[in-house]
Amino acid sequence: MKKYKLVLLAFLSVCVYCACVEDKGNYDYIELNDMTIQPLEKKYTVELFSQVKIAPEITLKTGTFNPDNYTYLWMLYTIFSDPFTADTLSLEKDLDIEISALPRDYQLHYQVKDKETGLICTQTTEFTVINSFSMGLMALSRVNDDANLTFINVLDQITEDAYEKINGEIAGKNPKGLRLIGDGMLSDANPTVVIMTDDERGGTVINSRDLVSIMDFSEMFYFKLETVKPQVFMKNEFAIIEFVINDGGIYKRDVMGNGFYPKYGVKLKGDYEYMAPFEFHDMSVAYFYDQVKQRFMYMPGPMQGNSVIELNDIATEEPNPEDPGKVVIGAFNPNDVGLHMLWGGLFGQDYAKKYGRAVMEDEEGERYLLSFEAIPGPDFMPLHKFHVSTEGIKEAKTFTTSQNGTFLYYAYENKIVCVSFSSGMVVNTYEFADGQRVDYVECDQKNNINHLWVGVSDGSKAKQSGSIVIMDMSTDGSLKEVTRYENVCGQIVDFEYKE
Repeated sequence: MKKYKLVLLAFLSVCVYCACVEDKGNYDYIELNDMTIQPLEKKYTVELFSQVKIAPEITLKTGTFNPDNYTYLWMLYTIFSDPFTADTLSLEKDLDIEISALPRDYQLHYQVKDKETGLICTQTTEFTVINSFSMGLMALSRVNDDANLTFINVLDQITEDAYEKINGEIAGKNPKGLRLIGDGMLSDANPTVVIMTDDERGGTVINSRDLVSIMDFSEMFYFKLETVKPQVFMKNEFAIIEFVINDGGIYKRDVMGNGFYPKYGVKLKGDYEYMAPFEFHDMSVAYFYDQVKQRFMYMPGPMQGNSVIELNDIATEEPNPEDPGKVVIGAFNPNDVGLHMLWGGLFGQDYAKKYGRAVMEDEEGERYLLSFEAIPGPDFMPLHKFHVSTEGIKEAKTFTTSQNGTFLYYAYENKIVCVSFSSGMVVNTYEFADGQRVDYVECDQKNNINHLWVGVSDGSKAKQSGSIVIMDMSTDGSLKEVTRYENVCGQIVDFEYKE
């Protein structure tokens, strides 16, 4: 198992958390003996090769502060790094330098030492160095039939046609999805972004930091795939094991201790025919849904197992009227759901995603809302099954929910409808202006869990026909537009946030 060295610095007495480039004057003072240093900002996020200026205000309880009576030290430390590194930035009272450190997360340490008494005052805060593509929101869209990538970094700088500008080619035809993989806490793999396409390449794998192409999707396997059709990547926060579903088959790779670009092995065994392209993966167990047999299955112990099996029967209070000799399991039987999955996923807090949500459809086109708990063990507990006949539900093609899974959001025409998972009833409806069509919705699961990402367009799929809208989700299910990036993409098909 990979080991991490957590370096405890005894001289770091203050650690505060994160946002800014220049000192903006936070006047909640920290007093240490007779010296007071104006606190640093909670976090500094700066771009590589930018000029950083921080001028702390220092005062004394008695007398006038004379900068010549003190020595100063600005240092930059790596966080959770093996090996641990530290770089001296400046020995001046005020920091005024061009940042050349590699893009990543650091701790910025500031020390003031009295030459006469030896008294040392310190402050430490978070310091993140980014480049144009190291951190921010990625949006995959369809421009005509081409895959097009728009990148909005944390400094709000927008790069349209990002992949094409960097690599001199389009990422592929018929874009289907976007996924950041290899970035788990225990992963040794290089973090990469996969642009999934429905063409002969199946998409492309690109470097997470600079978006430079590394390989085609098909090269991520130890063998030649009969059909190249990536559908979904599955991982968890620890990311010891990652899965990909390709053309309904499940493949896994070990990302701990297997090189920078570990490959996927042979198709997992099991009594399944075609798995739904949706992610149900928590810390210790991975769930799947067979679209043909229309049942849930799971893989016990993803680290060791190489096959998927059906769930155990769970006791219930209600008999099945169609089969008196067999019990029904809760709100529905996970071993015999009898519905086609349109959308689904496992949600919840990091390292404890146990709330399953799904939108299903029967042979007549009627739609249903399912919810369940999937606890490691596995302990699969069906909670609700609602027949949903709300406005626009039959026309909806994009669905999402927040990390806590309180509401389902779906879109049709120029509307986003919010439905309660506990009642199946409409809670709120948000309507965009006429002429705007909602192409895709996705809740931010990592950076700001109160944000909903929305892709809207005029429906033409032309270049710059689409816009990205960031919305706040209220506790009552209502939505409020926060930010809009106008005409920066085509027809959105997927979002991914890259830290």
